[in-house]
Amino acid sequence: MQLKPTQPQLIYIAIFTLLTIAINIPQPAYSQEQKWVEETFNLLDSLASEQRMIPVSNDSALDTEIPGDSVKLIFTRLVKVRGHEILSPYTSIMCGYDAVRQGTHIPVRCYRVLSQEGYDYRISATVYDLNGRQGIPADRQKRNGALQAGHAKELQLIIENVEAVGTIGHLWTRVTNGEK
Repeated sequence: MQLKPTQPQLIYIAIFTLLTIAINIPQPAYSQEQKWVEETFNLLDSLASEQRMIPVSNDSALDTEIPGDSVKLIFTRLVKVRGHEILSPYTSIMCGYDAVRQGTHIPVRCYRVLSQEGYDYRISATVYDLNGRQGIPADRQKRNGALQAGHAKELQLIIENVEAVGTIGHLWTRVTNGEK
């Protein structure tokens, strides 16, 4: 003999299923995110306060004839802070440079870090050569004064400020006193 499900039985099954799901939900994402954001800010702030020279390399060539262009750098080594791996090798750093018509170095300012794991950090950072001079060393100067630099140069990056952390598409800024 087969039993036909009735309306009340289906409702009880639905309620039981929802209760089972609700009981097995992990810690709310908001508190997990809040903890991760705070820890990440603390680690990156430690890196910034140390003024540590972080080894990087430029992924593309530069030509200052075109103003407002950007360049991608990559971390060449694992960066640890207080025993925590914070920046992995080959993580991308997005930077910008201006149309420079003189000098031996192209000044570069970095503003964003994008990891292969999907982390997104908004930073303020400056690029230096291996001798501690600001900018990427130019390989040659064009007739009009524009500087050019090839790719794969060994460089150093100093992070000065951390403005936001998160994942691609979802960033958090610092909560200051009085904000919620």
